[in-house]
Amino acid sequence: MIYVVAAIEQQVLAASALTKPYTKFSDEFKPAEFELFCAQVLGENGWDARVTKGSRDQGVDVIAVKDGLRVVVQCKLYTGPVGNKAVQEVSAGRAHEKAHFGVVVSNSRYTASAEALAKTNRILLLHYRDLSNLYGNLERWSASPAA
Repeated sequence: MIYVVAAIEQQVLAASALTKPYTKFSDEFKPAEFELFCAQVLGENGWDARVTKGSRDQGVDVIAVKDGLRVVVQCKLYTGPVGNKAVQEVSAGRAHEKAHFGVVVSNSRYTASAEALAKTNRILLLHYRDLSNLYGNLERWSASPAA
């Protein structure tokens, strides 16, 4: 019995360490921490945001809802430019999750090919600094003729 309680306490401590609040972006983030950071930023800006389960996320790292809008987010923590794969993943994830919008968020830039694919698939590409104004970005982007 004591071993079971100790194991449960250890699991609770490990889980709480994974969900600690991040006050700002860090170059030291691991991908899972970046996903939590993105969900936290959305939550602080009025979104009901949750991180999905890792291996079965269907190309979606965060699901966020605000004012009836359902958005799926692919979070990419890269040292180089983000390519097509992220756009393909979130596009499939948007359909799977029946979301209104798909968004890729990164700390890096995007390749020209990723930008072209995002445009034809109606996927919004953002830098993490733009995430706090996701709602406004979506309104402007969806109203533009190019979107």
